[in-house]
Parts: sequence; structure tokens; C-alpha cells
Amino acid sequence: MVNERLRKAWLISLPIIAVATLIIVGSSGAYFKDDLEIGNVALLMGLIGAAVLVFLSLLFRKKVGLVTGIVLCFIILTPVLFYLINKPTTTTFGEALPDHTNAAQMVTEIRIHTEMGKPFKTVTLENPEEMQSMLQTASDMTLVTSDEGYSRHLYSIWLEGDSYGDEIQIVVGKDGLRIWGSMGGENVEGEYKIEGENRLLQVIENGEFEWEKG
Repeated sequence: MVNERLRKAWLISLPIIAVATLIIVGSSGAYFKDDLEIGNVALLMGLIGAAVLVFLSLLFRKKVGLVTGIVLCFIILTPVLFYLINKPTTTTFGEALPDHTNAAQMVTEIRIHTEMGKPFKTVTLENPEEMQSMLQTASDMTLVTSDEGYSRHLYSIWLEGDSYGDEIQIVVGKDGLRIWGSMGGENVEGEYKIEGENRLLQVIENGEFEWEKG
């Protein structure tokens, strides 16, 4: 049987640990994001369930082997599951967009404007060849999924389609970008770090666009 002193210690500490974990998670805001993955919710519920099971096992004096096994699984599997669910994945700018978008086949208009810390200016692209050139130039740019964000937003790009709701926004930073919206019935959302050159930023800043200053 579980040592009585150890049993009482676990009965006291487990609720405290569970409450402290929920407070830390809540204060971080991680579980209040619009793009929260369902896997993270399932993981949190699983951890809470494991803690409750251990608590009940101790409360009703289950055998020490069962309690020890649950505690060890709780300790060992938690970091493994977090890594598997949140590990970074690599893609390209073209693959991160809906099918055919990077070839401008669905896009009727591209609007670009400056963001924080830069004098406001905007440009609208409607020429299919110009839009395709811009998207194709950046299509092979390597992206790695990230939830760390980036320090400064430089430009916002809006891809407009010819159907209601066909709109994708791309916020461009120096070393990362965020994509969200819908095109051709396909929803996209993701935040990425850029590996290598930020060719999308280069196209914006070096292209011969007819900017309108605000």
C-alpha cells in the first residue's frame, strides 16, 4: 500500500500543482488564441485527467504500483507529447498559400501597404503578369512554423479573389511572416520564420511599383 505520509503529501500537492498549471497557462494567454490547435486542448485535458486519476487513486488507496506507474507516465510523456504536437515543420511560401494562388490564377488584385514604423504608402497591382511575377519570385522561400512572433511588421499584403470571401492577408516582417484568410474555399493560417533570404520583402522594396503616399 502507499505510504500514508506520502499519500497525504500527494493529496495536498496534486491539486496545488493542477491549479498552478492552469493559472500559468491562463495568464500566458496560450489557450485563448484564435488559431489554437485542437491537439493542445486535448493535451491539456489529458494532463488534467491524469492528475485527477492519480488523485483518486491515492484518495481511495490503490496499490502503489498503479499510482507510481501513472505518475511516471505523467512525468515522462508530457514533454514528449508537447514536442510532438508543437514541433516546427518546414514548408515554402508557395506551399503555404492555397493551390494556384502563388501563380495568381485566383488573384484579381494585390494591395500592399506599409506597417508600423514606416511612412505610409500603398500600391495596388492588377496586372496578372506583375502579380504572378511577385508571387512566383517568393514561392520557393523556405518557411518554418513558429509561434514566437517577430519584432516588427513592415508590410501588409492583401490578395483579393473574384468571389465573396476570397481574401488572404500576409503580414511581412524582416525575418518572418503571418498568413491567414481564404481563397477558392481553402482556409489558410500560419505564422512562420523565414530561413535564408526574405525574397518577398526584397520584391516589395526593390520592385518598380507606383506607390501612393499617404
